[in-house]
Amino acid sequence: MNKWVTGLTTALFGWTLCLSQAMASTQADEAGAMVQSVSEKVVAELNQNRTRYEGNPQAVKAFAEEYVLPYVDTFRMARYVMGRYWKLASETQQEAFAEAFKTMLLRSYSKSLLKLEIDSVKVTRITEERPGRASIQSEVLQADGNASRVDYRAYYSDTKQRWLLYDMTVEGVSLLLNYRKTYGSEFASKGVARVINELESKNQEALAEQSEAAA
Repeated sequence: MNKWVTGLTTALFGWTLCLSQAMASTQADEAGAMVQSVSEKVVAELNQNRTRYEGNPQAVKAFAEEYVLPYVDTFRMARYVMGRYWKLASETQQEAFAEAFKTMLLRSYSKSLLKLEIDSVKVTRITEERPGRASIQSEVLQADGNASRVDYRAYYSDTKQRWLLYDMTVEGVSLLLNYRKTYGSEFASKGVARVINELESKNQEALAEQSEAAA
């Protein structure tokens, strides 16, 4: 009898473990599906309406806000980029840097997209780092035949009830780590307030230049 109970308990435990692993795999798969879906929409829209976006910064901004930003946690990224300086900054400075950082990301991302002619994006591997965290590996095929590996890191937001991206690695180079190193040295040498002011000024100058070019 005891052996039967022990065997049943072991079987149930094994079944529960398999079930939990399957559920985790399914959740991570959702992150991969999100990356695939968003990538396909971005590529299709850009390829169909490229002439509309070229030389039109407002259209590019609207494009990124509709197709990209809803799936990226720029606030989380900004907090990571600031590192230990986040706690040293006031709440107003934290919000100011997060907003300026988002604008800079939006500008850089949009500019890079217009330079590339992407043929397709294919998610090739999905890995659950831990519950609610996933890494997604993809291959980006350009129109000239060149292929690049682009990896994403995502987490599941209970608040927004969806997966959000917070890092992108292109050919082994992490966007988040790169920005953290760059801004870390700037925070150390210039201070938080000055770095924020300079970033806001650069964003304004870039927008003015784009507007003049489009006029």
